[in-house]
Amino acid sequence: MQASLYFSGTLKVGALLKPLCLKRVGLNRVVLKRVAFKHASLLVAISLLSSCTAAWNQQAADKASYALIEEKSSLVPGMSTNDIIVDSPRLMTLDQYPSNTATFDFLGNLANSENGAHIINLEQALDLAFALNKDYQLQRERLYLQALSLTADRYRYTPIFSASANSSYAWDTRLSEDTTDTFAQDADALISLPASAVATDERLRTDATLGTRLLLRGGGQIALNLTSNFLKFVTGDLDSTASSALVGSFTQPLLRGAGSDIAAETLMQAERDLLYQLREFTRYRQTLAVRIATQYYTVLEARDTVRNNFAGLSATLSSLERERAFQAEGLRTPGQVGRLEQSSLQRDRAWALAITRYANALDSFKILLGLRADARLMLDDQEMLRMSEGNLVPPDITLEQALELTVNNRLDLFTQADRIADRARKLDVAANAFKPGLAMVLRASVPANSNNSATLSDLDFRLTDYSAGLELDIPVDQMSERTAYRRALIDYEVAVRAYESAVDNAKLGVLDAWRALEQAERNYEISMASVRINERRVEEAELRAELGTGNIQDTVDAQNDLINSRTQLTSAIIDHNVAKLALWRDVGLLSVSDNGRWQEGAVEQTDPTNNNPTPL
Repeated sequence: MQASLYFSGTLKVGALLKPLCLKRVGLNRVVLKRVAFKHASLLVAISLLSSCTAAWNQQAADKASYALIEEKSSLVPGMSTNDIIVDSPRLMTLDQYPSNTATFDFLGNLANSENGAHIINLEQALDLAFALNKDYQLQRERLYLQALSLTADRYRYTPIFSASANSSYAWDTRLSEDTTDTFAQDADALISLPASAVATDERLRTDATLGTRLLLRGGGQIALNLTSNFLKFVTGDLDSTASSALVGSFTQPLLRGAGSDIAAETLMQAERDLLYQLREFTRYRQTLAVRIATQYYTVLEARDTVRNNFAGLSATLSSLERERAFQAEGLRTPGQVGRLEQSSLQRDRAWALAITRYANALDSFKILLGLRADARLMLDDQEMLRMSEGNLVPPDITLEQALELTVNNRLDLFTQADRIADRARKLDVAANAFKPGLAMVLRASVPANSNNSATLSDLDFRLTDYSAGLELDIPVDQMSERTAYRRALIDYEVAVRAYESAVDNAKLGVLDAWRALEQAERNYEISMASVRINERRVEEAELRAELGTGNIQDTVDAQNDLINSRTQLTSAIIDHNVAKLALWRDVGLLSVSDNGRWQEGAVEQTDPTNNNPTPL
């Protein structure tokens, strides 16, 4: 509702007469000030009311937006609405997790840094990420804003009311020769004018309008307006006039812009955009869960690499101490011992580098979770132990099944297919723009029953004036329409190719994940055999060295190969778990809950809105 109060005045006798004129109208100006103060108080009250209703409007927007998200969520497999509140993210701290009290010598200069650090397992890491990760919060906000945009598009097709009012107070001064007013004589004497007088006319005018508009999805529009005008002469002629009228109209396009497919295209696209955003949000949760798990395992692998390098360094130093004792007895040459010393230096360098890589990986993981880089955190080694103790379990589907399921379950492919339908609708809208504009207009006007009535009760429906007609707009210049149509044609072809490319890339991702699984299984078998072989080599080399018949080169090689094979075994186990998660994600069968817990191989129903995923 808009209201305005303004005052206007015209002066025809010069600036010097204005102070004298105000003496004449002093009483009326006092009344004017009272009116102005009353309206000013009203404006202040309206301003305070509008500021107080900001919180209410925010709550109303939230209620409508979350209701739309709830409404559309049933159309997206795997989507839940328990974790989309944008203004109240879950607050979590590390204090709820147990603290480490042990010291790990294999971490070297970082041995004391993990004393007192909070230990989290993979599930707790997922919980932290889904509560604190900044990118995930951004995805929540994007989903909310898309729903908020849809509320505005739906609102356009509801009755929209409007009201406005304005009031003006005006005065007009002029010279008059037929009066002997004292004020006029004083003015004449002051500015040496001939005998005359100054007359003043003052008038108050008020206009008010109340209306409503309803936009129909078929392109039509219904409008209803009630207007009221009031004019009163405060001085001079004391007559007042008032008038009011009720006007209703209905407009319906018959050619260009007719039909819900054309007129309501904006609303249709907004509805589908929210569905697309829900799919993207669900897909992002799958991606984030796999990313957290991958990074978690990467940090554990880096830590295990530090442990293996420390064990290799310790074994090398022990061998070096023994070989130096043999050298003191004359059983080893300085060159032979020097070879082992060089090996110990290389192992020490590898251990220090592994510590640095572990620290960097852990800090990066903290940022990914949404924590500070200096947060006191360490990962649970039991996760690696549980993976190492269990056998590698391959997925229970074939490659052919995986490729077929990918097309039928990937949410992003649903969206790419639906965008083809979107471009087809845009093409129809662009073609419709070539039609001439022909609209049917019906109008009815109800005046007041007299020239001095300004209330709704004074409307006389017996005097209703009806009219009907056609409005024709002949399209002479269609340059912009031609450009839009040609662009729509190209956009359609681009959408078809984008879908085909998305399908190919999705299948490529599945093939890569499948090959990574096979490679990880093969690497696991090789690493297991390599560990067993090198453990026997180290035992034999150590036994020969203790008997004084060993070869230093054999000892160094056996220890290095054992460390490398153990590291490769850990890497193979992690690669297999990560590749399997990536496979389920790329196939579209990874169901992720609000807190990041996942279920592998969860068969989801095909998206009900995707009736024809393959472009015609």
